[in-house]
Amino acid sequence: MEKFILTIDGPSGVGKTSIGQQLAAFLNCNFFSSGNIYRSIAKFICDNNNKNYDHYDIEVVNNICFINGETYNPEDLYSNKVTNMSSKIAKDENIRNYVKKSLLRYYQSLEKSLVIEGRDMGSVVFQNAKYKIYLDADLITRGKRRENQSKMTETVSDLEKRDTEDINRSISPLKIPEGALVIDNTNLSLDETMKLIKESLELQ
Repeated sequence: MEKFILTIDGPSGVGKTSIGQQLAAFLNCNFFSSGNIYRSIAKFICDNNNKNYDHYDIEVVNNICFINGETYNPEDLYSNKVTNMSSKIAKDENIRNYVKKSLLRYYQSLEKSLVIEGRDMGSVVFQNAKYKIYLDADLITRGKRRENQSKMTETVSDLEKRDTEDINRSISPLKIPEGALVIDNTNLSLDETMKLIKESLELQ
């Protein structure tokens, strides 16, 4: 089968990672969360007090993100400090360009297809993706899911603030990609969401 890209966009707490991982397993392809890059950069900044964006070497190898040769455990990327810094740097055009270039290089290096999730994957980074999905859910539902995922370090109010920043930023704002399958999974389980995606996109 010809190599392809399936993008999953949407705000926090809609299950992009969980859905993405299951789809990748079902399609026998790679999965990556673009948020890992932003959080890794944020962690690097917090640890090194380094904000010189011109000297960031971003590389993704075997689904592992390296920032200037440094990599981090997933559990270290979800502190409030890292989350706040991640939201801040996401507004920087230089950072977004670096991330886009690193993701394009990553895809080119792969032998298999790629399922990738984020906030501008289908609208900016991979505009020509074969499949595009936009997941959404109401704020309260997403907040509860996010609190469980982050072990209560991110609250509903934190999520609402991040939504506002993501939607209103001038560079790569969160929006529905052209041609995307839009699913509101407020009242859907993970299995129900997966079933709807497979049927709607005719995935086999």
